[in-house]
Parts: sequence; C-alpha cells; structure tokens
Amino acid sequence: MDKQTFIKQIAGYVQKYAKSYGILVHSPIIAQAILESGWGESKLASQYHNYFGLKCGTKWTGPSVNMTTQEEYQPGVSTTIKDNFRVYYNMEEGVKGYFEFIQLDRYKNLKGITDPKKYLETIKADGYATSSTYVENTYALVTQYNLTQYDNKGGNTTMGVTAQDVLNVMRSWLGFSEANGKFKQIIDLYNSHKPLARGYAVKYTDEWCDTTVSATAIKAGAVDLIGTECGVEKHVDIFKRKGIWIEDGTITPQPGDIIVYNWDDNTQPNDGYSDHIGYVESVSGKTITAIEGNKGEAVARRTLSVGNGNIRGYARPKYASGGSSNPAPSKSIEEIAREVIAGVYGNGDARKKAIEAMGYDYNTVQAKVNELLKAGSSTPKPSKTIEQVAKDVIAGKYGNGDERKKKIEAEGYNYNVVQNKVNELLKTSSTPKKTVDQIAQEVIAGKWGNGDTRKQKITSAGYDYNAVQAKVNQLLGGSNKKSIDTVAKEVIAGKWGNGQDRKNRLTKAGYDYNAVQKRVNQLL
Repeated sequence: MDKQTFIKQIAGYVQKYAKSYGILVHSPIIAQAILESGWGESKLASQYHNYFGLKCGTKWTGPSVNMTTQEEYQPGVSTTIKDNFRVYYNMEEGVKGYFEFIQLDRYKNLKGITDPKKYLETIKADGYATSSTYVENTYALVTQYNLTQYDNKGGNTTMGVTAQDVLNVMRSWLGFSEANGKFKQIIDLYNSHKPLARGYAVKYTDEWCDTTVSATAIKAGAVDLIGTECGVEKHVDIFKRKGIWIEDGTITPQPGDIIVYNWDDNTQPNDGYSDHIGYVESVSGKTITAIEGNKGEAVARRTLSVGNGNIRGYARPKYASGGSSNPAPSKSIEEIAREVIAGVYGNGDARKKAIEAMGYDYNTVQAKVNELLKAGSSTPKPSKTIEQVAKDVIAGKYGNGDERKKKIEAEGYNYNVVQNKVNELLKTSSTPKKTVDQIAQEVIAGKWGNGDTRKQKITSAGYDYNAVQAKVNQLLGGSNKKSIDTVAKEVIAGKWGNGQDRKNRLTKAGYDYNAVQKRVNQLL
C-alpha cells in the first residue's frame, strides 16, 4: 500500500470515531499510526492490525501476541524487551481500539485539544511513549504530509475511501491467474479478514469472482462500504441492506460501481440469479470497461455496452468522492509517464483507458512520454519487462539501497514498481535463493545439464543465465573441464588418491566431491 492510500484509510477511521470519544484533532493520531506501524508494514500492524503499538495491560481481555520491542527508559538508550500486544482483526478495529485505549483515566487531558503539537506533548507526558524524541518525530510527520488537512472536519464519518482507491487495488491484480498461481494471494487475503462471511473459508478450487470484489474492499479499507462475501447472490443481499443496490441493468454506471451479471438471461430487465461480479473501471460513450476476478480464470478487463442484456444491476458504494467522478490524481505527469515507459499501463486503447480512468489527461501524459523518449534524453527507453528487471535485481546486478534505485531509474524504470515485483518474486519463492557463485559451482558439477536445457532450468529457477554462465567461465578460467563421469573413472583408476586427500584434490580442481563420489559408487 502506498503512503497516501495508507494515510487516507487511517484518516477515514480516525474521523469516524474521534468525536464520539471526545477527541477533536485528527492529524497527530494519523501521524502516530504512521510512526508506530512503519506505514502499516510492521509485523504488528500488517498481521495483527495493531497500528499504535498498544500493549495489553491489565484491562485487555481480547487476543494477544508476544513480541519483541524497543523501549527508551533513559534518554538515548534503547532497551529490548518482550511484551504482550493487542490483536485486532482489521484496520477499523485497530483504530477504534486506539480510542478505547485512551479512555484510561490518565489520558483524560486529551479531550478538547485542537492543536496537534499540544496533543502529542500531552499524550507523551501522560505516559503513552518512552522515546525522548517522540513528539518531534511524530509532529514532523504532521507537517511533512500536511496531515492537518484532516482536522476540523466536524466529525465527518466518511471512510475517506474513494472509487479510485478501490480501482487501484483491482488494477494492481491484473494478470493474477490460476495459471501463475497468483490468484491464491487474493483468496488468502479474503480468508485473513475476520469474521468470515457465513464462517466459510474460500478454497483455491472455488469460484473467486466475488472473493476478489471483497478482497479489494479489504485491501482498500472499504469493507463497511461494500461488505464481504464470496457468493454473488448473497453479496447482492448485503448491497440491498446497505441501500446501495440499483435494480437496473440499463443505466450508465460510474467508475467504482460494482457490476453484477446473470449469464442465464441476455435481455433487459434482467432480474435473474446473480452469478458473476466485478468493478466498473471506466465508461466511454456507451462502452463500459470492467475489471473482474475469475474472468477466464484470471483478473482481467471486460468491455461491454451500456444496457447489455446480461447485466443484472449495480451497487454504488458511498465513496468519499460520492463515486460520481474520478478523484484528483495523486502522482505527477512525469511519474505516470515513466510508469507508461516501464509498461505499467499496457499499450494502445488499454493504456488510454487506464490513464483516463485514473483522472489524467491522456494526451498530456503521452506528450511527456514522447519527451522522455526523445533522442538525447538522459532516460533511455526500457527494453526489458518489469519482471526481467526484478530478476536482475535479485541476481545482484543493480546493487542495493540508493545505488539500486539510481541505476533502475537511470534506465527509465519506476523504482517502486520494480521493487514491488522483486518482493513478489521473493515472497512466492518456496526455497531460499542461492548466490550466482553457488549456482555456477553446481553447473560445473553437472547439476544443471547442458546447452538449452541448462539455460531453461536456470531461467525457470529465477536466475540470470548470462550472469551464471559468466561466473562459470570465470571459475573455470578457460581450462577444459572433464565430465563427472571421466573424473569418476579416474578416481577408480587411483589417479585422485583416497579419503581426505581425494576430497581435497577434487575440490581444489573445481569438482563437486559428493557428485563425483556418487558417480564412483554407481560405476562400482
């Protein structure tokens, strides 16, 4: 989740609950969540939805987890301790839990404060945090990210989630499929949210179109706007209860609307059984573009005409933007242009639709793309896919930290997009990655075959073939290496000695002793 999305989601829940608990300022609480949770990426936040580092204490009766943390009991001196922390089931519960926590008598002075810095100074003095720089660090976030824009909302209870927030989640999953196994991430996310609808955990063998709609709501922080279900007809019942269901398949929908289909009828009005679902991404003239889970066993786009006979109806969640228009773009034109160059938005009409659906002017973005790609530009046109660059990163070709970022951006790729792909590849890998040197040693030992077979095996395992082969050549130093079979026969003939002497000589010569000895045993 990017920083602005995290801010919006936290802010929405803070705005929802603050006033009812007597708290009149929002920005310092948002900043506390950022600081305490590391933008929602800490284990305590990402797995247990505790965004404020709340310990159990003596009054907590809910679930808990024991974790290591740092405390500063003396200025400038960190002490490592283990303690029990509160566990929540989702972000909303985690934020609401903060307000319940500060109902302790020692925090009563927080009520009525309207100045962000005074709020932080007061909660620090009341014992909330031990860090000597807590106020300074937290208030710096308030100013850096203009969090005061979320103050003085008069107790607004909007969730702060826009149609764009939801659509961005769906776009990030395009291409997730049963074929590549990535669809499991969507199902796992759905199952991680508690309580499960009807207590049912979705299986990988189940249909997963509505699971995707619900998982999107979970990731975007829009659960109370959309609800969660894994069955379309049951989800329509939820839409009706929320008062967001539109029983009319002939209307022109809006971006962010949820589109529901009935494949058994292709005429309007269509009031049959609901059996497929997705999100409306954009509408151009009379053409609807939707993004759906389990479309051809993948997350993919569909285009259809307004009033298509298979459309059962629409749900229109009460987004912060009202769901009637695209929210204001959050990235610069140059950022979007560089993402275009990196291949994030596809080509042709697909690119145009995606850019316009995000609220950008396509011609302006394309003009910037052309400018960046002009001859003599300092940013060359990327020649590799994002996945290829990510694999190069894993292979060590781009270094680490700032060095990696500079090299990636110098080649015209979006660093964050590449790094996300790196994380994805590393997360889905079932075995720890070996170094290029280790793989090269295995190649020399004959474990990866020869020719095209070797290349395919190395590439499929996520390694850069050329890098591995270069290391092989380096290790061999241009000498003619014997096959394992030849060396094994020489061992049998007594040319390599016995015991430890044999092992030392084989290893020094660049052979895998165990592989050779195994072949010796086979020949004998």
